[in-house]
Amino acid sequence: MEAAERGGGALPLAVRELIAGGVAGGVAKSAVAPLERVKILLQTRRAEFRGSGLVGSFRTIYQTEGPLGFYRGNGASVARIVPYAALHYMAYEEYRRWIILGFPNVEQGPVLDLVAGSIAGGTAVVSTYPLDLVRTKLAYQLQVKGAVNVSLRESKPSEQVYKGILDCVKTIYRQNGLKGLYRGMAPSLYGIFPYSGLKFYFYEKMKTHVPEEHRKDIIPKLACGSVAGLLGQTITYPLDVVRRQMQVQAFSSSNLVKGKGTFGSLVMIAKHQGWKQLFSGLSINYLKVVPSVAIGFTVYDSMKDWLNVPSREQAAVVVPVLSEDGSNAAPVHSS
Repeated sequence: MEAAERGGGALPLAVRELIAGGVAGGVAKSAVAPLERVKILLQTRRAEFRGSGLVGSFRTIYQTEGPLGFYRGNGASVARIVPYAALHYMAYEEYRRWIILGFPNVEQGPVLDLVAGSIAGGTAVVSTYPLDLVRTKLAYQLQVKGAVNVSLRESKPSEQVYKGILDCVKTIYRQNGLKGLYRGMAPSLYGIFPYSGLKFYFYEKMKTHVPEEHRKDIIPKLACGSVAGLLGQTITYPLDVVRRQMQVQAFSSSNLVKGKGTFGSLVMIAKHQGWKQLFSGLSINYLKVVPSVAIGFTVYDSMKDWLNVPSREQAAVVVPVLSEDGSNAAPVHSS
């Protein structure tokens, strides 16, 4: 008991899931921050990076901003991903338990994970979207070493350069109000519902093909999680591109997606920039998904062990038991 309390066993299960997910998300996101920065610059068609490719983009960032340039916007990214990952994991586990409690006869398989994962993804996006918007705006900036003010638009050198997370939030709110902090959220929701649900669905479905004696091993989990993430991301990636272009439209020279809505923007991007633009940066996403998932799963599993969080297969389900007089007695936890 003493060891469990030292490791967080005395904390409510939901709190332990929040902590484990948050730490895992922060560590994984920081590890792949350089790839994330290049992906955003390619998605938003920043002039300096058109046709540069992965190696050329890394060279441009290093030459103009130095090593720290690879982590521009990562503070906002981590500030977003910690609560996002914490909410995502915890909400998934909670929704899954609630569904089982509300519908005792429901089949506890991949379809359940698809539903719970989709709702959890939407919950996390709505709760943390302003931080994602700030991360994108900060990552879009290109600051030359030694320069104090650098243009964000390709044609107007007097544009605003955000000084940090708080400055960005205050500026957006001052200029566009609360609505401005949620610009581009619609494609995020359209994308996260299928992506989050499919990710959990594919993960759980593939695990059913892993021999029982190896399902707790870290390598099969990493393999299943990586493939699940790649499949889910490929299917929903065009919506991510639309979201990025909507987020930076205020200081981009292109008004292509302005006022077009999510699906209208998809059509306009495909028509004027080519359908390949809808998958711009996807190869980089593939490169970052595997290490990100590997690191995330490793840290999450380690944190769950330290905090005594049961695995998904072993998570307790609270089942109300009726006493002899028909009233609710103490709940029983069953695996």
